[in-house]
Amino acid sequence: MPQKDSCLDDILETSEKLENMSQTKDIETIKLSDIIEKMIEITSIARIEKIFEEKIVSGNPVVNVVVNDGSARGLLSLWSEQIDLLNDLNEGDAILIENAHAPKKYKDRIHLALSKSGKISKIESDLPVIDELLKKSSAKRNDFSRKLISELKEGMGAELRGLIVAIHSKEPYFPVCDKCNKKMVLKKGYAVCKCGNKVDEEDENLKWLFLSTCTLDDGSDTVRTTLNDSTEYLDFNELKRMIIDDENILDVLNEKMLGLDILASGFTIYDEYLKDTAFRCNSWNKINVMDEFNNKLKG
Repeated sequence: MPQKDSCLDDILETSEKLENMSQTKDIETIKLSDIIEKMIEITSIARIEKIFEEKIVSGNPVVNVVVNDGSARGLLSLWSEQIDLLNDLNEGDAILIENAHAPKKYKDRIHLALSKSGKISKIESDLPVIDELLKKSSAKRNDFSRKLISELKEGMGAELRGLIVAIHSKEPYFPVCDKCNKKMVLKKGYAVCKCGNKVDEEDENLKWLFLSTCTLDDGSDTVRTTLNDSTEYLDFNELKRMIIDDENILDVLNEKMLGLDILASGFTIYDEYLKDTAFRCNSWNKINVMDEFNNKLKG
């Protein structure tokens, strides 16, 4: 008997899936790439790429969800009781978004919100699985051709040339815990982590990370850019020595980096804090004027 029940359950589940797919085929939907700012009564099918943690904005809880249908990516904001619609939904699931509107568009990513009667529901879809959608996005990132900042779109790989016009990071170089991979604090000769890990600050195995958020300007526009330690321009051993000796490295970085003409290779992301596109570097360096000159001659 249990075996028969199991077979019956499978048949019913398959029947429900087929009925679900049949019903959604009759629904008029719009691709994310075709949605324009201020559009209303939006119905779309997409997969959940990422579900962010709940935040409090203006006293109200909100959960942001990145959705992807292969044509574009969107940021769906669910407020207050709408958050319950995420129950039983997971990253990778295909969802039907009904009765949404598009209050804003951040470059190539549309921002969606549900109306009072709006809803999202899990469905069966012939959309590629989320890994394939992400691979397509990754392929776009890996095209590191030279672009202007004004041309940047989310998920795009690019090579940028511009001037560093501002440095925003107060602690750009710091030790990282090998247990939980979080930022450590230097205290009395040791790097200490909240997880309880404690390492001698002079330990050769202690990992240090350089992440400096700057504003890059190329004349066409500006963009917040996170520079990493993949560069030959800075002497990180010297920076580490200065930090251990409790010297201020910001003065050194301001002197060496402000106004610097750099070439940066990386990709664009959507920054939740800035609510705008930002640029993450894979590598960067001071511009080589002769290389630029020779490249222009070849072009």
